[in-house]
Amino acid sequence: MRLFRVTKAVVLGLLLAGSLTLNVATVAFSSVALLVSSAYEAVTGAVSVAGGLRREVVSLSDEVATLKAPKSVTYRGQKRLLSEAVEDTAGRIGRRTAAGAARNAGSVVAEAIPFAGIAVVLGVTAWDLKDSCDTMKDLHELELAFVPGTEADPEATEVCGLAVPSTEEVWAAVRSSPTVAWKAAKGYLPDLPELSVPKIDWTFWD
Repeated sequence: MRLFRVTKAVVLGLLLAGSLTLNVATVAFSSVALLVSSAYEAVTGAVSVAGGLRREVVSLSDEVATLKAPKSVTYRGQKRLLSEAVEDTAGRIGRRTAAGAARNAGSVVAEAIPFAGIAVVLGVTAWDLKDSCDTMKDLHELELAFVPGTEADPEATEVCGLAVPSTEEVWAAVRSSPTVAWKAAKGYLPDLPELSVPKIDWTFWD
């Protein structure tokens, strides 16, 4: 009887020591915690807390890896990295804007020449309209890379469809109603001063 009690005490002591050791090991060593959780899931068929967290960590790691991976898109009919598509679009618009600024600055004096300057104004305006149309097309191409199937902006169609009047049409409008033409321009350029039109003999320009 005494032997039984001694044996029981020893067994309980060993179990207690083993339990404490296992608890400490599961906290201190992730490999032990993984082993215990796997054994628990195998025996009970239930998902342990450690196992659930492990799966969540793996899932989040996969998502992070996906986000970090270079994103490929279809840009102008070719597979390109998204960063390359953005860089190409920015380059196109940047070069076009720089050329347009130089063109406008360099033509100011010629535009001021009476009558002959009209042709310069119309030429520069035609280039500006083309640049605006091309820029809207470039932006649409980039938008398609982000959202395939996106419809073209109706404003782009409107801008690309604008036509520049001829020199004769402009001159006729200036001669017949300069005030009306000035007011129309003032609608887009509010800082323009009021126009005082003197009596002009147009015979010299005919």
